[in-house]
Amino acid sequence: MTAVGAARLAFFGVGYPVSIVVIARWLPVVRERRITWFIAHEAAVAAIVAGWALDDNQGAVAINGTWLVVAAAWYALGSRRRADR
Repeated sequence: MTAVGAARLAFFGVGYPVSIVVIARWLPVVRERRITWFIAHEAAVAAIVAGWALDDNQGAVAINGTWLVVAAAWYALGSRRRADR
């Protein structure tokens, strides 16, 4: 296995399990402002993006990179309450 292949495997081996665990609890992470969980998620998705970049799979980079941005926006806007509540 090459160094690039080993790095890609490490990125995926950490990134996917961590991101899946956080996504399974995504609504409480956003509503309760669980910053540690959110940081773990962002780091995990960044690792996934890096792994796909090493594999030269630009479609997967775009999809996962988009989720990275959308998740950050969702978290940033997620705890705002409506005025009529």
